[in-house]
Amino acid sequence: MRITNQLQSRQNLLNYQSSAAKNYDSIEKLSAHMKITKPYEDVGIYVDATRLDYEATTLEQIKEATTKASEFAKNTDQTLNDFADTLDSFKVKLIQAANSGEHSTTSRVAIANDLKAMRDQLVSISNTAINGQYLFSGTAVDTKPISADGTYNGNGNNIEVLAGSNLTVPFNIPGEGLFLGRDNDYAKQVTTNITLINKHEELNPQNGNKEYMRLTDEIYKFIGTDYRTSAKIAADGKMNYTTDFTRDKVKDLPPTVFFMQGQRPSGESFSTKFELSAGAKVSDLLEQMGRAMGNTDTNKVVEVSINKDAQIQMTNLQNGNEMMSFSIFGLTAQEGTAQEANLWKTDKIQKATSLEEIKQAVAAGNVHLTSFISSPNYVSPDDGIATATDYDKVNFANKGATVQNNTSQIVRKDNSFATNNTRLSEVAGLSSGQIGAVGGGNPNAAGTTLAKADDLIIDVTAKNGNRYKATIDFNGTQVTDPVTKVVTTYPTITIRQPPFQPDKAVYQGNFYKTFWNEQIDPNANPPRQIGNQAKMVETDDLSFKEINDMLTILASGNLDKMQGKNHTNPKTQQDLDAAYAAFEETFLQASVSVESTMDHRGLITLKDKTTSATNIKIAMYQDHGGKDYPDAVGTANTKSASVLSFNKNDAVTIDRPSIDLFADLDDMIEAVFNGDFYGNANGVNPRTSGVQGAIKRLDHIMDHVNKIHAIAGTNSRHITDTNERATTLYLNVAEVKSSVIDADYGELAMQFQNNLLAYQAMLQATSKINQISLLNYM
Repeated sequence: MRITNQLQSRQNLLNYQSSAAKNYDSIEKLSAHMKITKPYEDVGIYVDATRLDYEATTLEQIKEATTKASEFAKNTDQTLNDFADTLDSFKVKLIQAANSGEHSTTSRVAIANDLKAMRDQLVSISNTAINGQYLFSGTAVDTKPISADGTYNGNGNNIEVLAGSNLTVPFNIPGEGLFLGRDNDYAKQVTTNITLINKHEELNPQNGNKEYMRLTDEIYKFIGTDYRTSAKIAADGKMNYTTDFTRDKVKDLPPTVFFMQGQRPSGESFSTKFELSAGAKVSDLLEQMGRAMGNTDTNKVVEVSINKDAQIQMTNLQNGNEMMSFSIFGLTAQEGTAQEANLWKTDKIQKATSLEEIKQAVAAGNVHLTSFISSPNYVSPDDGIATATDYDKVNFANKGATVQNNTSQIVRKDNSFATNNTRLSEVAGLSSGQIGAVGGGNPNAAGTTLAKADDLIIDVTAKNGNRYKATIDFNGTQVTDPVTKVVTTYPTITIRQPPFQPDKAVYQGNFYKTFWNEQIDPNANPPRQIGNQAKMVETDDLSFKEINDMLTILASGNLDKMQGKNHTNPKTQQDLDAAYAAFEETFLQASVSVESTMDHRGLITLKDKTTSATNIKIAMYQDHGGKDYPDAVGTANTKSASVLSFNKNDAVTIDRPSIDLFADLDDMIEAVFNGDFYGNANGVNPRTSGVQGAIKRLDHIMDHVNKIHAIAGTNSRHITDTNERATTLYLNVAEVKSSVIDADYGELAMQFQNNLLAYQAMLQATSKINQISLLNYM
């Protein structure tokens, strides 16, 4: 074979490039400290290294995120420590205030001022911000959570931190749960606010002390000499402590009929009346009240007791249940003079069904009233002071520019508070045909469906002085489908003004809303969907938004486009659209000056936007047509009462599963300021359970805060553990990655040395070969 210079030159170049590449590769690996620098060098090593690099990057992100979250969580934990400590101090002062005999007015007010300062301190703690982020605003970290008046402005959302692949951990405490939360291990507890005095003992000439009724006392003892009218007492004197109350004479005393209504723990509304003889015990009264609420021989849903202040307390035995209320009073026939011809006898009391008739008889002195609950600060729609016989026919409370009811609207299926979108049928105390604490009922009775419920009256005195009375008939319009023959019920509303004549209405109509009609408009060119159209709201779909919108219109005092119209059951789509347009235009005009909505506690809250002290008056109640109570006496003989109640003159709340932290603290401070040490119908605020009830409520609040604090501590510990685990795993992954991808310096150095020697040898060989000529062969 002939070796030419060209072939030799090409082979030398190839050897040079190969050796140089090997040297460069060795130098590159030594510089990078890696076994491979290119994926194709070893696919297995490359894949493992890439996966481990991703895991290391994720763990590094978790470390950084949890470090920041841990600081947030630790600050939250410490802030809740301060919050709990301040609540402890608040309780010490509240207990100090409860010792009513030890304080003058000056010292009591001083304690109230201390409590107010602690309350303000709690507001300040609640508004703690770290690095410009508020701790208790939920995800609205730029929003101050608590206003000066205690209103919560944040949301209930959690801020979460990455704790692993597709795994997040919350690290904040939303104020919605802290300040407005619910504890399902607490029960609702209510109390009457009138102390039952032993009036029989007041007739005892040997005893000048006031005595309270006890569980074993007889019914006649809280009536005493009131078995006689005042005219009879004036003529013949008071009854004798001994001779008029012998065992035989007590048997001859007239019985007392107790009228009771309210809402059972099941959410069902009821009204009933039952009779007890004069010789029956207070314990018998409590048992009958329990049966009216739904107790049976084998199952108790409420616990009824009498406290040391001789007030009746009732506890819902179903923890977490917000539904339970009652109102009760007793009527007893009296012995009168010959001139008192209108006195009610026992048989007339037994047949009484109308609250209005009962009120008139009590006011005229024709029957003796035994009161258990009284709220003299409540006013009836006709500006009369509410009495013990009034239940829910009372005005909403006015406070500054707002008008608000006192009864939270509770969704029966889950005990949540109603919102604007909640339907009335979801909160209504419907009986579903099971009417009565004992036995069954009539499924066709009024109150078993909203369509069969009694009319709802909305009585409003507007801001301009105009008075309107709107009647909502839940069964006002029935439309039968011509094909299926199914009957659909729609509510109607009729608005009247004084003198409220039945045949003279200033407006009649249904409730309307719009929907999107996807059908193609046959008259459109080019073709398009019909779009928004009005429709009537069905009875079961009537929501609080429709009620609040109507309240807005009525309270504004101007019916505008609705004035004088009859829009009931529009026959065509054009009529429907016109009815809705009139309503919508009137509402928009009214909402400029008035706004009505549901607050966070399911309360109807109307705000007058044009004044700081509104003159608007609102009452909402059902019209039972004189049948407020059943015809027959007996706890088994009940009827559905007001399935919708908005402002009740009922038992005062001591505790409930839900809290409204700052509103509750404000009530406690007010009780101390006013000197209301227990529920007192004659106190400054008859609707408070007093300082004694406040202590129980505060214990609940403190327990609630402790539970939230425990959650915060758990979150903080979880995040710290996650951070420590991520740090450890990061080191482990780095070590594994190092074993996979990192180079062995000794091995690489030896490999480089070998390549270098081979390179040098190649250069020497090439140099010698290039020096050969023909002279070497001559």
